[in-house]
Amino acid sequence: MALVLLADKVADNVVKTLSDAGLDVLNKPGLSQEELKDVLRDVDGVICRSGVTLTEDLLSEGRNLKAICRAGVGVDNIDIEAASRNGIVVMNTPGANTISTAEHTIALMLALARNIGPAYLSMRNGQWNRKQLTGAELSGATLGVVGLGRVGQAVARRAGALDMEVIGYDPFISRDLADKIGIELIEELNTLLGRCDYLTVHIPVTENTKGLIGRDEIALMKPCARIINCARGEVVDLESVLEAVKCGKLAGGAFDVYEEEPPKDFSFALNDRILATPHLGASTEAAQEAVGMQAADQMVDALRNENYRNALNITQVSPEEMRRLTPFCELAQKLGRCAGVLNRGRMESIKIVCKGEVSEYNVSPVEHSAIAGVMQDIVEDKVNIVSAPHLARERGIEAGSSCSKDTVGGFTNLVEVRLKTDQGNVSIRGTLLGKQHQRIVKIKGYDTEVIPDGHLLLVFGKDKPGLIGTVGEKLGKLGINIARMTFSREDCGGNALLVLNLDNECAPETVSELESLAGIEKAVPISL
Repeated sequence: MALVLLADKVADNVVKTLSDAGLDVLNKPGLSQEELKDVLRDVDGVICRSGVTLTEDLLSEGRNLKAICRAGVGVDNIDIEAASRNGIVVMNTPGANTISTAEHTIALMLALARNIGPAYLSMRNGQWNRKQLTGAELSGATLGVVGLGRVGQAVARRAGALDMEVIGYDPFISRDLADKIGIELIEELNTLLGRCDYLTVHIPVTENTKGLIGRDEIALMKPCARIINCARGEVVDLESVLEAVKCGKLAGGAFDVYEEEPPKDFSFALNDRILATPHLGASTEAAQEAVGMQAADQMVDALRNENYRNALNITQVSPEEMRRLTPFCELAQKLGRCAGVLNRGRMESIKIVCKGEVSEYNVSPVEHSAIAGVMQDIVEDKVNIVSAPHLARERGIEAGSSCSKDTVGGFTNLVEVRLKTDQGNVSIRGTLLGKQHQRIVKIKGYDTEVIPDGHLLLVFGKDKPGLIGTVGEKLGKLGINIARMTFSREDCGGNALLVLNLDNECAPETVSELESLAGIEKAVPISL
C-alpha cells in the first residue's frame, strides 16, 4: 500500500480519511531536515503545512514520492521546480481558509473601530477609561478593498452586511461580478485611498505589489482612516503606518502578517492605535479541519486514481500528446505574457485561437499556458497552466479557445491570444517554424517576425525618417545593445511598431527617456 507522511500537525480526521481509503499513514510532525531526508526515501505522498521546507536536496531523495499536498494556499516552502524535475505532483488547497481570513479581517476592523485592544488592557490594569476610548461606527463608513479575489470578495460581502459602503480596486475583475457583490469599482488606487475610512488589502506579493501601501499612499488617505493587513506583510509598510499613526495622519492600523515572522522587534505593538495578532487569519478549528480534510481527499485521489486536483505543476494529457504540444505551450505562454503586458484595460475575456496542425490535438494545455502567461503579473508567481483558468474565472474573466484546421497567411500552424478589455482589444499571434523555432508574427495588427526570447522592447510611434536611428542612438548612449530588430507600419508616415531584442533589460528610467523622444507614443519592455 502507498505510504503518506504527515509532516506537520493536522486534524485527527485526516489520518482516518487516509486510512479508510487504504493508505498507510506515517504521522510524524516536527522532523528535522535530516530525519525528513531518511523518511522521504520510502513515502509515496506528503501532506504538509508551513512547518517544513521541502528543498531540492530533500525532494531528490524521494525515490517513490509521487505527490505533495500543501494543506493551505502558499507553497513557498516547496521547491516546485525541483518537484517537477523529479516527477512529483505538487497540490495546494485553495479556498479552505477564505472564510477564516475574511472573518479575521472584519474582527480586526471592528476591534480598531471600537478600541477593543486598549480597552481590554485598561480593564486588566483596573482602569475605567471610558471617555478616552470612544470609538467609531462601521455603519455608513467606506471600506476600500484592494484585491478582489476569494478573500477580498468575502470581506466585501460581510462589510456590506454591516451597512458599509464598499469600494474596490482590482484591475483584473469584471464590472459585472463587482456589481453582483455590491462593490463600486474604482479605476485608480489613489482615488480609492482618498475616499475610504478603512482600507484592507488582499493581494499576493509580486514585484508590482511589494510596498504597495507606503508613505506616499498613506499621505493620500483621510486622517481618520484605518488600515488592516491580513494578506502579506510585504504589501503594507508597517513602519510607514506606525509613523503616520504617531503623527496623527492615520487613526490606526491592524496587522496579522509581517515581512518577517515572527518579527524581531515587537515595539510597534506597544502603540495603543496599532492592533497586532500573530498570523491568525487561518487559525480557526473549522479552517484547520477544512484544509486538512481537503488535503487528505486530494491525496487519496492522487495516489489511488491519479487525479490531481489543484495541481500546480502538471496538466493531464497523454505523454505522447504532451510531447507534441509542449513547443506550442511554450509559445502560447510567451504570447499570453506579451498580451498581458500590452494590456492597459480591465479584462473581460481571454480567447486563444489555434489554427493549422496544432488544432489536431487537445489544445487545453495550450489554452491554459496562454492564460497563465496573461495572468502572470496579476496574481502570485506560482500561477501555472492548472491554476490559471481558475484564477481568471475567479476575477470574472471569461476564458476559452477555438480551433480550426484552416491555415492563415501561409503558416502551417498559428496560435493567437486575444484579450477583450474595456479599453479595446489586444491580439498577438505566433507560430512555430519547423515545429520548434518560435516566432511572433503579428502584434496588435502589425506584421512582425520576432523571436520571443530574453528582453524585448516594443516601441510604438509614427513612421518618420530617423525613428529607428533615434531609438538606437538613445539605447546606445545608455549602454543597451540591440541583438535583433523588426519594423512594421500601417502605411507610409502612419503608425508604426519597432520591436527590438535587447541584451539588457530596460529600466523604467530608460523607458521614460525613450517616451520623451519626438514621434514615440510609448515604449513597452517585456522580459520572457
